[in-house]
Amino acid sequence: MPARWPARLGFALLFLLTAVLPAAAEEYIRAYHSDVTIAADGELTVAETITVNAEGDRIKRGIFRDFPLTMKNADGRTMRVGFEMISLTRDGRPEEWRTESITGGMRIYAGSSDVMLRNGQHTYVLTYRTDRQIRFFGDHDELYWNVTGNGWQFRIANASARVTLPDGAEVTKTDAFTGPIGSTARNARSQQDGSIAIFATDRPLGEQEGLTIVVGIPKGVVAPASEAQASAWWWRDNAGTIIAAAGLVLVLLYYGIFWMRVGRDPPAGVVVPRWDAPDGLSPALVNYIDNKGFSGGGWTAFSASALDLAVKGYVVLEDLKNSITISRTAKRDNKPVPTGQAAVLRSLDDAGGRFVIDRANGVNVQAAGKTFRQAIEKEHRGKYYHANRGPVIGGVLLSALALFAVVAFGNLEPDMIASLIVPVFFAVFFGIMAVGFGRGLRRGSSLFSKIVSIVILGFVGLVAVSIASATLIALLAEMTGDEHWPVLVSVGGIVLANVIFFVLMGAPTPLGRKLMDGIEGLRTYLTLAEKDRMNMAGVPTMSPQHFETLLPYAVALGVEKPWSTAFETWLASAAAGAAAAAYHPAWYAGYDGSHFGDRIGGFSSSMASTIASTIPAPQSSSTSSGFSGGSSGGGGGGGGGGGW
Repeated sequence: MPARWPARLGFALLFLLTAVLPAAAEEYIRAYHSDVTIAADGELTVAETITVNAEGDRIKRGIFRDFPLTMKNADGRTMRVGFEMISLTRDGRPEEWRTESITGGMRIYAGSSDVMLRNGQHTYVLTYRTDRQIRFFGDHDELYWNVTGNGWQFRIANASARVTLPDGAEVTKTDAFTGPIGSTARNARSQQDGSIAIFATDRPLGEQEGLTIVVGIPKGVVAPASEAQASAWWWRDNAGTIIAAAGLVLVLLYYGIFWMRVGRDPPAGVVVPRWDAPDGLSPALVNYIDNKGFSGGGWTAFSASALDLAVKGYVVLEDLKNSITISRTAKRDNKPVPTGQAAVLRSLDDAGGRFVIDRANGVNVQAAGKTFRQAIEKEHRGKYYHANRGPVIGGVLLSALALFAVVAFGNLEPDMIASLIVPVFFAVFFGIMAVGFGRGLRRGSSLFSKIVSIVILGFVGLVAVSIASATLIALLAEMTGDEHWPVLVSVGGIVLANVIFFVLMGAPTPLGRKLMDGIEGLRTYLTLAEKDRMNMAGVPTMSPQHFETLLPYAVALGVEKPWSTAFETWLASAAAGAAAAAYHPAWYAGYDGSHFGDRIGGFSSSMASTIASTIPAPQSSSTSSGFSGGSSGGGGGGGGGGGW
């Protein structure tokens, strides 16, 4: 018996401790009552009285109420309802409040960030107006109303509602549903008295459960929307689609008109193979005219210029595998060299006659390249090619205005606005792809074929934009692709048009068009098979001098490999055997006497990439871990509802 005393004493102490400790407080909604008044024009005035028990846990400063601004009509399409906040009180006194847009609706915050609530009971009254909530059918009209919503974080001890019809009208029937979304449970009672219907729950509602009511209204009590009102509502429902589609049409019309005026290339002439550069153009200028600007950031033209200087005896090139060295020779004469080559020689002289192209010297390489490009562009800008940047800038500004209008006036939900980056990304991606494809068809294709190829590939990509974007939106924001597809396509189309017309708007001058035809003839000659080249009337006989003279032009046009291979084939022939044994280019220190075509072709084609790889990469901005540099609002996630 005495052995039981310790156990009894322990139970007694535990009872005394639990008796003196305060009971765990719970935050919940004690009562939720909605007073709904229906006007003859269908507008609802709603006063929601929400009594909460606050304990400083989730309800610190107040509560927030999420109100949906979209609903499905009888056809299953999403329509936008109106919402106007009238007043908000707490415990009978005006309370500070603010609103913010959320996906699918509006969030109303009750309270101030500077004021903490005292613990205990507080009663909030939110009064607002909303429209388009009445449903019209053939034999009756009705209010199908979700009283509490199904997204509360707290349980609701009891919920009730009172609906008042316009004067003289009588409620025809009522119904009520309780539970989570989709539930058909009817744990609520209702009664009707003339123009008033009253509802109340029979049991508490748990978190994410709500009360939904249905009130029958005789036909004719609530007037359907007038033609003007229906038109205004239609605009509100479709503003985003209308603005986006109109923006796309305007942007395409703008670019189409200006392209017809200034962007169309002069008609191409007859291309005849030739074995010299038209008008004595330098290799760098051949690259500049052929690409309507420099290709490869200008480094291909720089490489071709260095090769041309080497062939002419002004410099010697040395291939050191991981770097390239350009050394000045003793040759000095009064014969002028092309502008770009003069800039290269000045850079060499400034470096003491020896210029090393490697990563350690990247800053100086970058400066030399900039001086080279500026020298050529200063002398020849606008002479062979009009970029027509003015119309392009105008198109970009018009597109920016259209996209701004979509976001500002299109009634788009926040998640939808954020997700517009998806069609923008794909439009840029497929636009660049389409432009590259079109450029690839440039040689040997008509202007019409080039444009059609770009447009077809671009808008095939746009279909992929719309599908990918609609799928992503549907998954992330629970939106239907059918409703948002026009906005996604229009936004993607606007961006895609800018990418494509940025290239198409530029056009060669008549002189530039003539020179481009000559350059195409030179490319044809450099890529012809040896037997075809030999069948041409007046063609020069292949020789080391002829090969070296045209090698810089082959580099400028990107055809140095077939040209070098043709020379190696000639060297291997019986007639040129002696020349092959004796040939050793004084301008290139990396030649070992074997497989000349592969060696020179590989060296010249890699010069531009070698030079570009030595340029210092821009420093990226630093990022920080969430542990060391995180902040509110960072990372992912968000949302919720209840107290704050």
